[in-house]
Amino acid sequence: MQLFIMRHGEAGWDAACDADRSLTSAGTAAVRVMLTKHKDQLKGVSAIVSSPYLRARQTAALAAEILSVPTQLLDAAFVPESSVGDALVQLEQLPWQGLLLVAHQPLLGNLIAALVAGDVRYAEPMEPGTLAILELDWPAAGLARLVKKLSV
Repeated sequence: MQLFIMRHGEAGWDAACDADRSLTSAGTAAVRVMLTKHKDQLKGVSAIVSSPYLRARQTAALAAEILSVPTQLLDAAFVPESSVGDALVQLEQLPWQGLLLVAHQPLLGNLIAALVAGDVRYAEPMEPGTLAILELDWPAAGLARLVKKLSV
């Protein structure tokens, strides 16, 4: 089964706090191009969950629109400072098969490393707007295979 993990698009720095940073126009355009370009490879996406931070919500909304996926949940377990352990526990509670998770670094790089390698010593680089496709039978440490990374 597939799990899709995406870092939000490029965000600006003109907000009062980190949670309120929004996508830049370039970030919005890059996410739109990437999702449209790879739409066929993302046909397995059946639900979307994102961090409650604005830039992640905006990226998830673009994905929902382009991929025609109506479900969009917000979850505080997927903010930048979340632990991989908390994220894994939450993933187990979600309908993770076909799930697109939109969140932040360093969490995503560490989460992918944990799922694929079983530890977080070598975090997966995830540039803004990058999407990783993982194959796994259960969202647990060391049980996934990184199939592909998509970017613009």
